[in-house]
Amino acid sequence: MKLKDKIALVTGGGRGIGRHIALRLADKGADVLVNYASSETGALDIAAQIREKGRRALADKANIAQRADVDAMVETLMKEFGRIDILVNNSAIDPVIPFLDMTDEQWDRVIDINLKGTYMCSQAAARLMVEQGGGGNIIIIGSMHSMATFPGMLAYASSKGGLNAMTRAMALDLSPHRIRVNCVIPGSIHVEKAYEVIPNYDPHMIDDQIALGRIGYGPDIAAAVAFMASGDADYITGTTLTVDGGVMARMALWFDDLETVERKYDN
Repeated sequence: MKLKDKIALVTGGGRGIGRHIALRLADKGADVLVNYASSETGALDIAAQIREKGRRALADKANIAQRADVDAMVETLMKEFGRIDILVNNSAIDPVIPFLDMTDEQWDRVIDINLKGTYMCSQAAARLMVEQGGGGNIIIIGSMHSMATFPGMLAYASSKGGLNAMTRAMALDLSPHRIRVNCVIPGSIHVEKAYEVIPNYDPHMIDDQIALGRIGYGPDIAAAVAFMASGDADYITGTTLTVDGGVMARMALWFDDLETVERKYDN
């Protein structure tokens, strides 16, 4: 129970990675506000599961791209729980839009939710952490698209690259207040929405392309977030932690016949 009686806010906690993060923080002793924008059923279910664990929980709807919604969400959290110790910036959208076809409105929506939304939630939470004293933790969920990406992911990759820089800059500004800021970067993670957007989706279709031989799951990321939020990570701030099973450790080209490749280079 390394997070016993801590108060956490998880954005986008109604589905995907966010729901696993909210549950893991509760398992470690935290009370959790589960934010959602559209996944009301999922958020209510996660909040109920957390309460079954003996922790306090509340599902709260807010569009993190709107300052008024962010302020209202934080006000609700303070009214319900009285303080905030942990913020997990998980909400994000990742539409596939070819660069030449992208509209300004599409670009703005991705940046507003992924980058500006993280900034506004972090600022609102940090101001409360400074006021209440005692430090705090802000954790950003990044993406390997910030380092290597696919066609059609310009806006998403740009927003996630910005989060890497935001992590470092925010950590410096908040370090005098003992507020740590870190970024957890998932690799290929199995999430429910993949079944909705990928025809004939098979979560194991890329297992052989991952160094550890399997796709990642929500609990893999949730464990890293819980570590970063705990006292075990008390001397870590301004960093990014890649949790990807080794995807980013190798070159994109993969040779099945290594002996042939070795003979070629030997000659």
